[in-house]
Amino acid sequence: MLSARSLSIAVVVLLVALLTVGLVGGTTIVDPDGDDVSPLDELRDGTAVFDGDTDGDGLDDGAEKRYGTDPTRRDTDGDGLPDGSEVRERGTDPLEADTDGDGLTDGAEVRDHGTDPTTTDTDGDGLDDADELEAHGTDPQTPDTDGDGLTDGAEVHEHGTEPTDSDTDGDGLADEAELNRRNLYPDADPLSTDIYVEIDTMDGVALERSEADRIAAAFDAAPLDNPDGSTGGDLHMQFNETVPREPSTDTGDLSRYRSRYFDREGMGYHYLIIVEDIAEDRSRGTVIGKAGLGTMMVEAQPGPGETGSTVMHELGHSLGLSNGDFEGIDTDQYSFASYTSVMNYNSPRDYYGFSAGGFFNEFDDWAYIDDHMFTPATSFVSDDE
Repeated sequence: MLSARSLSIAVVVLLVALLTVGLVGGTTIVDPDGDDVSPLDELRDGTAVFDGDTDGDGLDDGAEKRYGTDPTRRDTDGDGLPDGSEVRERGTDPLEADTDGDGLTDGAEVRDHGTDPTTTDTDGDGLDDADELEAHGTDPQTPDTDGDGLTDGAEVHEHGTEPTDSDTDGDGLADEAELNRRNLYPDADPLSTDIYVEIDTMDGVALERSEADRIAAAFDAAPLDNPDGSTGGDLHMQFNETVPREPSTDTGDLSRYRSRYFDREGMGYHYLIIVEDIAEDRSRGTVIGKAGLGTMMVEAQPGPGETGSTVMHELGHSLGLSNGDFEGIDTDQYSFASYTSVMNYNSPRDYYGFSAGGFFNEFDDWAYIDDHMFTPATSFVSDDE
């Protein structure tokens, strides 16, 4: 049996003989493996004389010469893709590990992320693939990662909103709706808490604008944290229509009023109706109201500021504050000094404010609202709203 050295010498002798015959006889130089590279060049380059694709990468040795790749190395640029795959299948550059220059190697794009290694922004959302993966945590294959109707690029570059959270400020209203539904959400800010209330008033009674402004001012000064670093909330009290007078109503009529007069149901609005009289037992003298999550009824009061104070109390319930969260809500068991809140039955009838915790307050209304604020459903908010 011939040794490897002897075999190599024999091959060389054979090649020299073949080349000599070709030269002497005037025939074409022999190319045993058909890769368009002469045996002498293959010997010089270190490629296989009898194997057209020395490194098995899908490109024959002659093609590698034309593309400038290394015929003895399967993956010339070290990006994780064989040279042949880059040239024949992917359209990537076998001499450049990151063909599109987006910061991700071609192999990582194909195998790990499913992105296109020939374009910096696979989903066309305005963010480079690498930035989506490494800086923003967004999906480079989906232009709108959080599904809020805004492209990831627009959220980052134009609006400053969070592209992985459809409701950046956590107020229950989608970022896209706050930005693009100005007719429905006037003055909305996706980086600041917005609360919308539709108000109907019975003929002959009213919630004075000055009272509504006092409630709004309390929210504006509230310790509610916003994504833009500010504090406070924007309370938008939208006066809607006057409904026919009824001299006496009960809380059971609230659903009837709501179904008949609530124009923004399913659009994230709370509903408030001011009535002349609520015909129920009154545990607090003449101040009375009724509320559930998202819906309020308040009896108009004669004293200055009393109607607005009652509205703020019922709005607290509509936003989620209840006796189940703190036993001092809707009771008089805590002094006003120890629970300084309009939710306390010991508060003055014209008081406007929620408790802010601290050493003297037994419960922090604002902190609870900040963490658990109820926003009515937005199921009727459509793209053409």
